[in-house]
Amino acid sequence: MTKKSELYQIRKKEIRDSRIKETRNFIRSKSFSSLMNNHKWFQIFELIEEQQSEFELKTVRSFEIRKADSILELEKSSILIDNSGEFIEFLELEQITLKNTSELKSELNNLNVDFYEESDKIKIRGYSK
Repeated sequence: MTKKSELYQIRKKEIRDSRIKETRNFIRSKSFSSLMNNHKWFQIFELIEEQQSEFELKTVRSFEIRKADSILELEKSSILIDNSGEFIEFLELEQITLKNTSELKSELNNLNVDFYEESDKIKIRGYSK
C-alpha cells in the first residue's frame, strides 16, 4: 500500500468514527431507546441478500429515504448499498422498509424480530422515541 492510499484509508476511518460518535450523541440527546442490535440487523440483511429483496432505509440523522435493490457489502455492524464507499452503520438505522411477503414475515418471526405491517410493506424500526 502506498503512503497516499494509507493516508486516505486513515482519513476515511477517522470520518467514519466521527460520524458514529455524532450519531451516538444524537441518539442520547433525543433519548431514543434501541430496539435492535448489530446481530439482529446482520441477520435481517443476510435474509435480504438471500431473497434478493429491494428495501428502503432511513437513518436517524437524515430525512432522506434511501432505496436499494442490492447489498454490495455486509459487515458485522454496517452495510454498503451503493458505490459511494460510505458504509451505513447499523447504529444509524432508524428504519428499514421491505415488501410484505408471507415468507419474509415467517423468517422475521423465526429471527424474533419485531416489525409492523403497513399495507404491502413491512417496517422494522431501530429505535423507539
